[in-house]
Amino acid sequence: MLIPVMSALRLKNILYATDFPEASRAALPIVAAIARKYGAKIFAAHVWAPLPYSMVTSEELSMVDDKEESDARGVLEKFVRIQDLDGLPVTPIVTCGDTAKELGLIVRQNQIDLAILSMHGRIGLKRLLIGSLADELFRSLPCAVLTVGPNMAKRFDAQSRVKEILFPTDLSYESGAVFSHLAAIATENKSRITLLHVVPQEDRRHSAATHESDNLRHAMHRMFCSQIHPRCEARMIVEAGDPVERILAHASAGKADLIGFGIRKPGEISTRFRNTVPYRVVLQAECPVLTYYVSDSW
Repeated sequence: MLIPVMSALRLKNILYATDFPEASRAALPIVAAIARKYGAKIFAAHVWAPLPYSMVTSEELSMVDDKEESDARGVLEKFVRIQDLDGLPVTPIVTCGDTAKELGLIVRQNQIDLAILSMHGRIGLKRLLIGSLADELFRSLPCAVLTVGPNMAKRFDAQSRVKEILFPTDLSYESGAVFSHLAAIATENKSRITLLHVVPQEDRRHSAATHESDNLRHAMHRMFCSQIHPRCEARMIVEAGDPVERILAHASAGKADLIGFGIRKPGEISTRFRNTVPYRVVLQAECPVLTYYVSDSW
């Protein structure tokens, strides 16, 4: 599968985060395809947490930690030594500590442009992407994050081009953070990009969404269409309903090759990422999902 991501931003360094389960290998062909397309370097990272040893000396604890790190490094080097990555520059990184903080440090130290994660239905990286840690990763990593979910469609095994891009937006500044990346991908691939605004039932505009659809489409056009290349087809859709259901329905009906979300700031009404629309879509989508969060401090 080939997903051209952010060529306009000079993609040079890719982070692949893994905790080694076999199912997480689903992302490796995507990592390899992007790296080959753009001549990017791959940084394969594994973060391990030290076990609490209260009945051993500091010297013994140090020996245990050294062995843990050595074992993890050996497994990682073997894990990424697969045919997909042949001939590609891969730097294995093994570190200990808080997963989100360590990955954020790796992103900054190595000037990572894109982090690629694999979410699967078994223990392992699923732990990495659920709950508060997921919220930290999607909202704190200073780069775009491409997630390969557990329901990836078989058609992506031989996918060579991004033809259809789906961009759900609530018309907020945060939701638009990812759009420049999507527009760059669309330009390179001459993709069709669908801008989708769903008015949820709890929104006061829900009952009037049909009547306000023209105004909402104009708002989408004003906010985003100047970034879309003329050779790319763009369409704007306004609907009322459950956002997750409508996004997944459009992704399936339109055979979307990529869904893009701008991630909201932490501390808002949805404090757990697993309860938000982006997380629920990531978990169920049949195509990769690109997320991006912009911090005011960057």
